[in-house]
Amino acid sequence: MKILTVDDDDSFVELIERSLTVSDNHEIVTAQSGTEAMNILTHEHAAFDCLLFDIQMPEVDGITLCRNVRNTARFSATPIIMLTAMSQKHYLENAFAAGASDYLNKPFDFQELREKLRTWQRTDLAFHKPDVHFDGYQRVEARSVKTSDAELARQLEQQGLKRLVEYLAFENFCVKRAQRGHRRFSVSALKMSNFEQLQDSLSADQFTESLFAFAKVLSASLDGMDAMFSYRGRGIFLMAYQAGNALLNVKLQAAMRRAVGQVDAREALAQSRIRYVLGTPDKVAPRLSADALFALHAAVKSVETKNIEHSLDNVPTKLLGSLYLKDELSHLEARGYRALFNDELRDRDVSWPPSKMLTRKV
Repeated sequence: MKILTVDDDDSFVELIERSLTVSDNHEIVTAQSGTEAMNILTHEHAAFDCLLFDIQMPEVDGITLCRNVRNTARFSATPIIMLTAMSQKHYLENAFAAGASDYLNKPFDFQELREKLRTWQRTDLAFHKPDVHFDGYQRVEARSVKTSDAELARQLEQQGLKRLVEYLAFENFCVKRAQRGHRRFSVSALKMSNFEQLQDSLSADQFTESLFAFAKVLSASLDGMDAMFSYRGRGIFLMAYQAGNALLNVKLQAAMRRAVGQVDAREALAQSRIRYVLGTPDKVAPRLSADALFALHAAVKSVETKNIEHSLDNVPTKLLGSLYLKDELSHLEARGYRALFNDELRDRDVSWPPSKMLTRKV
């Protein structure tokens, strides 16, 4: 990878350069200030694969530098890892809100940094595909948000919405907050319950307009609630906020109603097409980084379950019987296939049933 390291500490920069060049053969370019870094990023012909920023620097601090870099189209999606001695909560939140992808506190284990670089390198190969695709006849195939949820997320992240964080960065934020925090915080999920229906019924432009307008309203709602959020995909947004917000669902819905009045009529109409369900909040214990990832998984599972329950609530009573009957028929069909499979095994295996099955349990 070609990496730009920005830090005003000469000895630290030299240590980074020696470690990453020798261990993984990375190409390291260095800068001692945010101003010098922006000059390099503006005039360097070859793109950088990753950026490493300190926070406390002369002239331009690392968080401002991160925000400036994110506002340039060329580096809007380039991984930015903050390498800093600043461990306070507001530095962590401000860095991720400015567009940081990850956060490491000095002093750190260089093996951990190398592993993070490899992770972002794999992520870049997996998610940042070329925009041009070809069909079976080698003709250029148009891409649509209806066929690429990753592309939809990338477009959403480029809207510059407050408190919106790219999903992998959001996971890192939750893990770091759990590691460094002295207080519990909570995560919760919101799902667009009619996500698939809108994809099928609207044009690509109408669909993205509705999603972006909804995300804009959600961003305005969370801005005053000390919360960060991210788009997970499949119409699911995840939120992280202070555990004190026990009535998040009530507060959030009230805040969203107020936020609708802050957007123009066209955006208000676009977001009104969307119906949503809120999941049950899940608390994350301090100092338990793994608990943060489990909480995110539980939040998604909760909102998916509530969405199914919500869907059943909207099914007419006379149809519930037929749904139950279909479920029973599927269950019986599965049992039938299982019986046929067992019969086939018996025909092929003369020693059926296996001796283990015949052994009496003591």
